[in-house]
Amino acid sequence: MPRIFKSLIQSDFGSGENGNFEAVVALEAPQGGALELWHYWHDNSNANNPWQRGQRIATDVAAAGSIIQSDFGSGHGNFEVVVPLFAIDGMELWHFWHDNSDVNKPWQQGQRIATGVAGAGCLIQSDFRSGDHGNFEVVVPLLASNGIELWHFWHDNSDVNKPWQRGQRVAANVSGPGTIIQSDFISGGHGNFEVIVPVPGDGGSTDLWHYWHDNSDVNKPWQQGQRVAQGVSGPGVIIQSDFLSGEHGNFEVVVPILGSLVHFFHINSDTGNPWLRGQNVCDVARGWGCLIQSDFVSDGHGNFEVLVPECSQSLVHYWHPNQNVGFPWLRGLVVLGEPAPSRATGATKVVQLTGEYDRQGWDGVGTAPAAFNRTESQFGIRGCDLGSSFEHDNRAFFLFGDTWRVDQTPAQLNLDSVASTGDTDPTLGVHLTFNSQPPRVVSPGIDQGGFNVPLDGTSWQGAMYVFFSTGSYPIDSDILMGWSVLGRSTDQGYTFANLGEFSRNKFINVSVDQERLNADTAAMLGLPVGTAVLWIFGSGRYRASAVYLAVIPLENLESLQNIRYFAGGSEWSSNEDDAVALLCEGDIGELSARWNPLLKRWLLLFNSGNPRGILMHSAPVPWGPWSANPVMIFDPTAPAGASPCAGAGYGKFMHVGYQTAHCDHVQDDMFSPGTFRDDDWGGEYGPYQITRYAKAISNDTVQIWFTMSTWNPYQSMLMNALVPREFV
Repeated sequence: MPRIFKSLIQSDFGSGENGNFEAVVALEAPQGGALELWHYWHDNSNANNPWQRGQRIATDVAAAGSIIQSDFGSGHGNFEVVVPLFAIDGMELWHFWHDNSDVNKPWQQGQRIATGVAGAGCLIQSDFRSGDHGNFEVVVPLLASNGIELWHFWHDNSDVNKPWQRGQRVAANVSGPGTIIQSDFISGGHGNFEVIVPVPGDGGSTDLWHYWHDNSDVNKPWQQGQRVAQGVSGPGVIIQSDFLSGEHGNFEVVVPILGSLVHFFHINSDTGNPWLRGQNVCDVARGWGCLIQSDFVSDGHGNFEVLVPECSQSLVHYWHPNQNVGFPWLRGLVVLGEPAPSRATGATKVVQLTGEYDRQGWDGVGTAPAAFNRTESQFGIRGCDLGSSFEHDNRAFFLFGDTWRVDQTPAQLNLDSVASTGDTDPTLGVHLTFNSQPPRVVSPGIDQGGFNVPLDGTSWQGAMYVFFSTGSYPIDSDILMGWSVLGRSTDQGYTFANLGEFSRNKFINVSVDQERLNADTAAMLGLPVGTAVLWIFGSGRYRASAVYLAVIPLENLESLQNIRYFAGGSEWSSNEDDAVALLCEGDIGELSARWNPLLKRWLLLFNSGNPRGILMHSAPVPWGPWSANPVMIFDPTAPAGASPCAGAGYGKFMHVGYQTAHCDHVQDDMFSPGTFRDDDWGGEYGPYQITRYAKAISNDTVQIWFTMSTWNPYQSMLMNALVPREFV
């Protein structure tokens, strides 16, 4: 797991308007044992540029590092890093620096700052100076006779050869490292120092506290301020932002609490104001985070930028668009990704379920082969995506998303579609009959245009109940789902009575399945044995969320009452905010959770970008424990080093953009008839299990069937895969 702390900055390097991001990351050495500290950087001229690994800074590293860009150097200010190293008698904090006049120069080891170190240090450059350069200031935890204390060290930068000086003790009896800033609270010419550090709390918990130093007199003692947060799982990082309601910008903090990285803020118009809890940055944090405010500006405020570790070895960038404090945090690029998972065997496309033509293998001459259901000539449907299914009236009903129709009017643009089948053998394909009209939610109606789609459904007492997303909205170049509602239909999916809003938070995208409770589960939930319930697996931000779990007795489905959310361990809550992540992945969007009676396991399929493909987790019960490592069900990409045309999907039934290679003729003209999307790559998403078709191939292997969408062509495919029992 990568170690990060105060390890992200925005530098003055860059080939565009925004300086590069620079990070220092402590990683396991290839030979094991101690860590190594590495420099990573991101060229911010394009937000989609991948992160790059730079040089190794140090070996024998004991904890995370802290980086700044100082005013030393010519052209570009030097990078300065402090990091604990292992020594014969413990840990020592050392200073490293990089001469940025030439990016190819190696990092240099400077002076030792402190011995007897108990954790990571944090570095800033202050406005105290006796020459041309402001002093360096560090806070670092030190071992003491009665525990751990946080101490301040400083370096007089009028002469780089001067030794580091030990200042005052910031706090006694701390639980970990602290972070320091110099704020704009000024008395006597110098901004105050502000520190946050975890300290032992009541009942064995750990709390995050604010300390500050009045810099009008360096001999004044440090003062304890307010408690920032209770029950933290590690140290926090503090910055002062440009949000202000008085003379001073707010303080902003991110700190891990259980499995979440949480944002707190303090409105500095009044120092007596309490700290306020903001949003969760993510709910799958596997360590500490780091925070800056960048110069990516939308409507006045620079965005917040965070790095956070996830899963087994990932490091992921999140950011907050600060033009609206109510917007959610958004998932950015993966800095370090997950290793390749185990792979299920035999994941293949069976047929293309939708559209008029299936161009796989077509040479581009003459007329392309017909798609299995020829939905354009039969039903007026040129293309669509998704395809989650559920059983109702002895048929499997399929819910397809944003559907493009023949000669559609503006009022029909991107409305959805419902199809059904009575087929029991999918070996040669599944025959679909589409409803003649899109599904409509009424009384009251909702927006069902583009990006607002049916999610999943179930059948109960003769009616079908379907969850829909609605209220989608743009943020910069992204589109997010707004909220979910539940509808009831008694006319085979043509019209749905709106039963009310379900979630704007963690269950905007859902997958559902029924179960009658056994004795153990009934006792846990406080319900009668045999109660019919609906398990609801949910995700929040579009393709940037964890997976959460809720349950509702089916007798309460009409009223949406008595919903309980899994809060970890054996705890269930009536508050959606208490729902905890089931898996370590934080990039989940479309998902499909179903009980597989042949494997006697719950299977959860989802599309992922880390690693790329269709992944699967399994569990004996809905709340877990879920498998720690995913299984790769379908990887569309070519093996490393092979031609881009050699993928299981790309170059076969998913288009490879012609700017890369001429592999196939499967591209469509879906969104502008006559204009084929030659340079628009395909993509896989929406793996929705079809439970009626699962079958045992042998005592050791089960075959699962699912729909899967491809972006180009914009269609839904019928897929199957073999899942060995050893993988669940």
